[in-house]
Amino acid sequence: MQHIHAKHPHFWTYSRPTNHQDVGDLHTEEDEEPLVNPSHSMPGSDTEVDNGVRAAFIGPGNNLFRNYHPGLTGQPCNADGNFLTNGTLPEPRQPKPPDDWSPYSSRLEFELADFIYTRSQISAANLNTLLKLWAASLVKAGGKPMFGSYKDMYRTIDNTRVGDVKWQSFTVKYTGDVVADPAPWMHDEYDVWFRDPLEVVRNMLANPEFANNMDLQPFREYNTADSTRRWQDFMSGDWAWHQADQDCLGSAFVPIILGSDKTTVSVATGQNDYYPLYLSIGNIHNNIRRAHHNGVVLIAFLAMPKTTREYASKDEFRRFRRQLFHSSLGRILRTLKPGMAKPEVTLFGDGHYRRVIYGLGPYIADYEEQALLTCIVRNWCLRCLAYRNNLDDDDALDRCRDHAEMLIAEFALDALWNEYGIVGELVPFTNDFIRADIYELIAPDILHQIIKGAFKDHLVEWVEKYLRLTHGDSRANEILDDIDRWIAAVAPFPGLRRFPQGRHFKQWTSDDSKALMKVYLPAIEGHVPSDIVRTFRAFLEFCYLVQRDILTEKDLDDLDEALARFYRYREIFKTTGVITTFSLPRQHSMKHYKQLIQLFGAETSGIPPGPHLPNFTSGAHREGAVLLGNPHSPPTFELGHAISQEPTRLTSRLSRF
Repeated sequence: MQHIHAKHPHFWTYSRPTNHQDVGDLHTEEDEEPLVNPSHSMPGSDTEVDNGVRAAFIGPGNNLFRNYHPGLTGQPCNADGNFLTNGTLPEPRQPKPPDDWSPYSSRLEFELADFIYTRSQISAANLNTLLKLWAASLVKAGGKPMFGSYKDMYRTIDNTRVGDVKWQSFTVKYTGDVVADPAPWMHDEYDVWFRDPLEVVRNMLANPEFANNMDLQPFREYNTADSTRRWQDFMSGDWAWHQADQDCLGSAFVPIILGSDKTTVSVATGQNDYYPLYLSIGNIHNNIRRAHHNGVVLIAFLAMPKTTREYASKDEFRRFRRQLFHSSLGRILRTLKPGMAKPEVTLFGDGHYRRVIYGLGPYIADYEEQALLTCIVRNWCLRCLAYRNNLDDDDALDRCRDHAEMLIAEFALDALWNEYGIVGELVPFTNDFIRADIYELIAPDILHQIIKGAFKDHLVEWVEKYLRLTHGDSRANEILDDIDRWIAAVAPFPGLRRFPQGRHFKQWTSDDSKALMKVYLPAIEGHVPSDIVRTFRAFLEFCYLVQRDILTEKDLDDLDEALARFYRYREIFKTTGVITTFSLPRQHSMKHYKQLIQLFGAETSGIPPGPHLPNFTSGAHREGAVLLGNPHSPPTFELGHAISQEPTRLTSRLSRF
């Protein structure tokens, strides 16, 4: 969906090959009013009947109760979508015959593929040579080898039904206006590798290991004693509660949680940059998502267009690169569209079928990527309309898609940029999906916003700058050395990390920042004014509160109180000349955390920080390794060749259950 100012490049795509059918844009009116009265009901109370909310005690001692959504009930049905009566048992699953090795013709063929691919890791060229020699040896006997070529074996592996969803690819290319002397990037083609997100989600829902650790309907949880609210897993938030319309009644709502983070892999692969995209679903409980390797799945490697220095800073290339990001996301996620407009019948891990309605949920990324996702100018807030020079304006309203589209229709591009922080030439990928407002879906990212941003890049650096402004470089260095000695002197204790050299290391990891937070405050006490110490104390209280697995109304009040103290005491950095403004997007984001917890549950309900990339150094990568630079891949690659192969870990496919 394009808006009035959209003059971005056009793209063409072709699959090589893909199982997808083209899916047209589906337009459905968004649900604007909640289905039920937001007031809660107690189990057995009159309101339980009045507003249709089902209330039930949970846990031992009836200390907690939940109000369950009256429409999104996750009612079991049969394979045809007809609802079953309560108490109906699921049909027993038919076990596979012991001699069924499909898509392999026999156990011997499976074990051969397992030996060649996972243990020997023979290159494609050598495998072809081996198969030709094998075929020649069988000519007199009138036989033939189990696989005709390496492509034949790879195709069989890709068709293995157990294990991961297979990888596919499509190519994107700039097809806009080309000048007389075009830039090189205008002729380049970019591969995007991806897994079908619909199949990935179906696998998650059908996984028996998740059956007892999944919420099938939105709920609101309360303490029985005082009826105060609690937030924990994703489905306990308000956002999921408001996603239903009349066509979804009886269905299970499945929120799609996305996350991405540009990553540089330098060990054993050279200096290679990757742009992985991860997916999870909001139904899985937080503790399971963090502990289970199938709770968060790598679904794509996004393209990272590069060009020469001459063109890298040109507006045309920047627009192309940004819109390529959105166009690629829309293409990857398009198979989810039909299930967002009309429920589909899906098998769950408990053996029951249910009607399912999908919806794009929160997107987790650092600030730079969030700005790209929302099409907002850097240094502006991505969630509210606070002016960039006054981000802590308490009267600023939230951004929303309808308001942004109205502004884009009324104002020129330069006015949008300067007065509202909107990049009017770009179209967010969410515009192609119903019930998706990118400004609402920007999720908290405590690692990049709070730990790396506000703590490491702001507060720690400000302390050093304060010491140099106050004492001069020579004395400041002595104090910093003493701070490092205190940090290094931390006694061994479970949960604390020791820094033998203090905090002087060039490459800060997320673990470094989180560990330093635990020991930094006592190390600076006595070297800086008390207001700086109080600033750190208030900040740390805020930081640890938002990381709790369960948050109550009192916790949110404490969050407000800690944030107010942080705002009050940090003024010392301005009065001493360390900084001139607090209009910093990462610190400003702390203002929105309470609202985000109420919408999406506890902060940990999202994708865990730092999901691991596959092992790129193993030989378990085939032609798809053209993306990864695998030494076992063929030396040449023909454009347009039919590729639907796995560029990452395939060994699990050859594990027979």
